[in-house]
Amino acid sequence: MKKLLTLGAVVFLCSAFFDSLIASGLERPFPWPRVIAMATAGALCYYLLIKYRKQL
Repeated sequence: MKKLLTLGAVVFLCSAFFDSLIASGLERPFPWPRVIAMATAGALCYYLLIKYRKQL
């Protein structure tokens, strides 16, 4: 479970950053809902890792 949460946190936070970077580089409209959803999911995974660090 710890590896899954770690992977989720890294993938979601990196994809939120890189998705916005690629969209701005290609001059596309900025995907706010998708970026906010990915950043929230990454932060949630990171929060769960910190909150339950003793049980994992």
